[in-house]
Amino acid sequence: ALSWTEMVGMSLLRAVVGIAAKLNPLKSRPPGVPLLARFQPSIPGVPVRCGSHGKRLFVMKPAEFYDKRFLKLLRFYILLTGIPAFAFITFINVFIGEAELAEIPEGYVPEHWEYYKHPVTRWLCRYMFDPPEKDYEKLMAIVNIEAEKAELRLLQLEARRVMRRRGDGPWHQYETLDKNLIDHSPKAHPDA
Repeated sequence: ALSWTEMVGMSLLRAVVGIAAKLNPLKSRPPGVPLLARFQPSIPGVPVRCGSHGKRLFVMKPAEFYDKRFLKLLRFYILLTGIPAFAFITFINVFIGEAELAEIPEGYVPEHWEYYKHPVTRWLCRYMFDPPEKDYEKLMAIVNIEAEKAELRLLQLEARRVMRRRGDGPWHQYETLDKNLIDHSPKAHPDA
């Protein structure tokens, strides 16, 4: 075992050898390089022993647990819904197929979903969405409500204009109480 003075001496000797190797101008040069040219010889590294597998570094990096969990769950739920949907649509396209255009018989009125070609679109229009007639009626109801609102606003503006011109208003429609009905007895003796 080395004593502490020997270890300090070896460390200093290693540092001095490294500096001397950098500063030695007479060290062997490649042929063709003049003596006074700037030339940095390659210095072999001083061996440093840090264990059996090299220097161990603690590399800080962000945690990947939540990212990986999110991606796994995303893939799971996409496949959970995507595989049955793909199988269902493939089954419909292979075994049912698209509707064919045909002549409409006399006296038959087609339903609104019968104008679509694909079976999925036909099913959605039949069971999930309102027919175009109902959508039209809802839109007309909204237009009617807005027209009534506009008419009421015009009537309200006209009423305010007339009230301003005549100098009357809702405040003239209420009778005020007689002053003799007010009870002043609590104010007559406040400390009693």
